[in-house]
Amino acid sequence: MNISKRLMAAAAASLLALTACGADSTDNTPADAPSAESITIEHTQGTTTLDGPAQTIVALDLGALDTLNALGVADRVVGIPEVAAMPEALADFSDVETVGTMQEPNLEKIAELNPDLVIAGFRSAKLTPELAKNFNVIDVTYGSDESFYDGVAYASTLIGQAVGLEDETDEQLAELRETIDDAKAKVNPEHKALIVMTTGGKAGAHGAESRYGVVHKDLGIKPALDNIKTESHGDPISFEAIQQANPDLLIVVDRDAAVGQEGAAAEQVLDNELVASTNAWKNDQVVYLDGGRWYLMIHGLDNSVEMINEIAEAL
Repeated sequence: MNISKRLMAAAAASLLALTACGADSTDNTPADAPSAESITIEHTQGTTTLDGPAQTIVALDLGALDTLNALGVADRVVGIPEVAAMPEALADFSDVETVGTMQEPNLEKIAELNPDLVIAGFRSAKLTPELAKNFNVIDVTYGSDESFYDGVAYASTLIGQAVGLEDETDEQLAELRETIDDAKAKVNPEHKALIVMTTGGKAGAHGAESRYGVVHKDLGIKPALDNIKTESHGDPISFEAIQQANPDLLIVVDRDAAVGQEGAAAEQVLDNELVASTNAWKNDQVVYLDGGRWYLMIHGLDNSVEMINEIAEAL
């Protein structure tokens, strides 16, 4: 199911719940049927019905955590995952109870918190069926084949429904749309960009179908290389290949720094004669992005705007 169909289905589910409010006052519904105030959410791995807007939430996805913060409901978060390097933008959650990692949450801890809702996604998505046995859970994962905006809109809309703040979500999505359009207007149509992630002293290239497809799909910047494989940490690329691609804009994500892992910084990894011969290096167009934003919390509602602004500043 693509994003647009998911959103239509979710909207239809919400409409059905609202229609129930205007039904005959005689209660002929089964005892286990959703109440008039219930919220039915169709998400990536199924359908979840809440009794009302979630008031206590465990967020196992940092992008979702950022969205909850953006919507002004940070105080509803009762559980978060353990991370080695919490992004600075999420520092206000440092005192919130941790419930294991994104990949291996502690189900007993979550049960003790008794949340109205558990939000899973991406790194924690595969655990959704297990979580759903005991908790109300939604999966906000979307595919890399979608545009950045559509993906953020999908994930944010699900969360907005769950917390009863759909109008506020729409307003912030409109801001994101405007930010993308403004940045796109600054793009030089002749320039080409190459996105690389460094980790363990090596580099991996990311293309239009990767997690960083926003650069090419949404902003319309031409890729310096075609046919890049979609790999989690990028398609391995040599410094010679970077030199041959000769990007006008070299966009860099330091994964090791993002996850708090020791290793050579991206600046050190790329500081060599081959990379230095590219147009990007010569013209001071090498952009080192905020790893926390670009690797850990990509689809957050506030974060997505800041991501676009980082690129726009280099255009």
